Amino acid sequence: MICPYCDFDNIPGVDTCEQCQSDLGDLDEPKSGEPVEAGLIGEPVKRLHPNKAIMVTADTTIAEVIDTLVSKNIGCVLVGEGGRVEGIFSERDVLLKISHRMEEVASKPVSEFMTRDPEMLEETVSMAFALNKMSVGDFRHLPLTLDGKLEGIISLRDFLGYVFSWYPDLAET
Repeated sequence: MICPYCDFDNIPGVDTCEQCQSDLGDLDEPKSGEPVEAGLIGEPVKRLHPNKAIMVTADTTIAEVIDTLVSKNIGCVLVGEGGRVEGIFSERDVLLKISHRMEEVASKPVSEFMTRDPEMLEETVSMAFALNKMSVGDFRHLPLTLDGKLEGIISLRDFLGYVFSWYPDLAET
């Protein structure tokens, strides 16, 4: 971040210029120019109306998990018991880890292929923060909690729905 007072090139996110000690805290706050931007910045991610997360146990077979994904028309399942999330298994895992050897692994437990300890966020964080977390982490599904308790799950599709609700013409192009 370039200091507007002395033109020193600071590292991004600093609150004070390293050269002239000027306050830079307000300068990197995002400013919204459109209603959708204001919503992404200011609205909590729970505004996306998280879906109920489908849970399977760690010993559920890959074949059973894939049947669940298909029959419920969902993109992922959470792995765990009693509200405790141990992992996540998604359609991307099917494509990248399973598809080329389905017959070989169909009876193996999902715990062998899931992503352990998935990133989870409180449903009170801003939509922009959640979307950034998903982008940086390169994942498409994000479990949400409230006071540490699983509340639901959102996907990139939910964010697209939010944007399309503001700009319906985008969905037509």
